[in-house]
Amino acid sequence: MIRFLRKLANDRRGNMLVIAGAAMPLLVGAAGLATDTIQWTLWKRELQRAADSGAIAGVYTRINNDNEEAVEGAVNVDLAKYGGVALIDDSTNIELLGDDGEKRHQVRVTLEIQKKLPFSSMFMSSPPMIRAVSTAAGVPGGAEYCVIALDPSVTRTGLEITGSTDLDLGDCSLIANSKHPSKAANNGSNSATGGQGSTVHAKSIAAGGGVQYSSSWDVSDYDPNSPQIVDPFGPDGQQPLPNPKQTDCTKSITIDGSKDIDRSATDVAGDVVCINNVDNKGVPNGLTVQKNLKLGSARYILNGGNLTMNNTNASLRCTHCTIILTHFASLGANTGNFQLTGGTLNISAPIDEGTYKGIALYQDRRATDDGTSNANHIRGNDGAAVTGVIYTPSKSLLYNGTSSLTSVCMQVVGKRVTFSGSSKITTSNQCGDDGLDVIGGGIRVRLVA
Repeated sequence: MIRFLRKLANDRRGNMLVIAGAAMPLLVGAAGLATDTIQWTLWKRELQRAADSGAIAGVYTRINNDNEEAVEGAVNVDLAKYGGVALIDDSTNIELLGDDGEKRHQVRVTLEIQKKLPFSSMFMSSPPMIRAVSTAAGVPGGAEYCVIALDPSVTRTGLEITGSTDLDLGDCSLIANSKHPSKAANNGSNSATGGQGSTVHAKSIAAGGGVQYSSSWDVSDYDPNSPQIVDPFGPDGQQPLPNPKQTDCTKSITIDGSKDIDRSATDVAGDVVCINNVDNKGVPNGLTVQKNLKLGSARYILNGGNLTMNNTNASLRCTHCTIILTHFASLGANTGNFQLTGGTLNISAPIDEGTYKGIALYQDRRATDDGTSNANHIRGNDGAAVTGVIYTPSKSLLYNGTSSLTSVCMQVVGKRVTFSGSSKITTSNQCGDDGLDVIGGGIRVRLVA
């Protein structure tokens, strides 16, 4: 026996098995820890993704409804849909933070879970805590908008481009506040790839609801479910416009639209000139331009009735002026419309720092919406040009026909906006170069921490 043991001690055969056996606990431990680390990393990543998604959902809700209960409800709904691991034994903390510089409507979501790891749990008294924190906020958007449809309806299309329209906005963008789920911004067809008859060149098309894509359009980005943009000229906008009133008038005139009239040399710079055309019963009846009308550089208020031009040979020209539609007696409720369906419109807005800087055509925001798509109608002949803002915040605007409108800066802000027919509009975002203010790109929601 002793001889056998001495022989076995000097025998080198099978030593690798001994070494492998001795190392086996280390190998098993390393594999177990590696498996736990991978699993922990996956859970951490999934938890962080859930926190990010919840924070973004909270900001979108807070922009429209700054209510803690509504925001928490939106975050919890999002977690229920996309939370994954966060739904298992989770602890959720939702905070509505104050504004910080350009970061607005901030929402912070903190998620914590305890998950049992298959290997480490054999040596740990309790599972480790996994924590993810995410903060999202609304920040200024990067786009410049040349067309804005303000109607927030969930049943009405805010922006429609149809027919053989040729719309070239350069680097400008379009946005509709409508929350219609499928066609807040509509290509004029029930098909998701409609709009083949029209041509659109723009940086982006955004909407509060669904945006219809068109394969024939040259649009860099389609942005559905975007935050609604604040009326840039409303009470909370970047350039609030006042409600027109009779006491604004520094001069009062009547204009016979059936005659050629040239008032361009009249010294009315800086004045607010009220056009008080009335019928034989003394009722405001608007202004119909049948010949050639030239106006000087001023702000013109048309008290009651439509501004109409339907004669092919007619023209309305005005440099550095604003034409305002209102109705003094009804406080704007019975404001007339822009019915410029024939002739040539050539108007540029004021570029000074006055109240109506950049505003070419302005319809009183207190006007009553009739629900039609052509309450305001601009058509005109070739050679038309508008430099500045066409502002019809409470009624729709239809631009159509065989017209061609060219401008280095044209901005359209209407309740609903439609481009149709064979209209051709060429503009760009050179507003700053032309002395006019740029309409900022609203709000973009992003993660900030």
